Amino acid sequence: MTTTDVKDQAPQLSTLSLMINMLSAPNEAFAALKTRPSKLFPLTLILGLNAIVLVWYFNMVDFDWYIDDVLSVANLDEEQLEAAREGMTSMSQNTFMGFGIAGSLVTILAIYTLQSGYLSLVSALTGESLKFGHWFSLQCWSGMPMLLSVIGMCATILLSPNGQLSAYDLDPFTLRNLGIISENPSVQSLLASLSLTMVWSTGLIVGGYKHWLNASWLRAIGTVSAPYLLFLGIWSIFTFS
Repeated sequence: MTTTDVKDQAPQLSTLSLMINMLSAPNEAFAALKTRPSKLFPLTLILGLNAIVLVWYFNMVDFDWYIDDVLSVANLDEEQLEAAREGMTSMSQNTFMGFGIAGSLVTILAIYTLQSGYLSLVSALTGESLKFGHWFSLQCWSGMPMLLSVIGMCATILLSPNGQLSAYDLDPFTLRNLGIISENPSVQSLLASLSLTMVWSTGLIVGGYKHWLNASWLRAIGTVSAPYLLFLGIWSIFTFS
């Protein structure tokens, strides 16, 4: 039996142990996932909790105030604002909730699928045996830090009993809500979308890549972050040109 075979015979962990280890001892979780790349539990947990929080948010928010808050950051003149307000008020609060939930779920699934497809392609090009299922499993389990954002959003809702809570203020871990401010509206929008838990999740993917492929930190960081850097580069060209 080779050294690689011994390493790959990692002890199987229970779902709860795997979730805890992903946050506290990720190398043990990576070893377990390489031999048993499960996906259903973490994906269902992340999607389900995100949907529950959004249902709660849209049922407590002052809908008229919400519409004004959304339009307050729109770069529209008075006539366009009035038309937009009429269009939004013609839809029910439940419709907005449906759009919000669908948008959140589709975005998460799209990011997980694209990132997993990218890593499986890189793996194939470099002669590695890991397939899409492994990378999708790593992507799902690396989303565990996002549960902290869910807890933070629940706390934010509980502390806003009057219903006047902006969607931008919902997650306390976004860079914007942590005090990183920009006068550029596009940059401010990006800061409102990025959170520390996303950075943590990306770090776990980097760690999983390094652990599975025995890669250097430089190679792991460069490979995993390449799509994000490409996106930021293209976004910067359009934003600052």
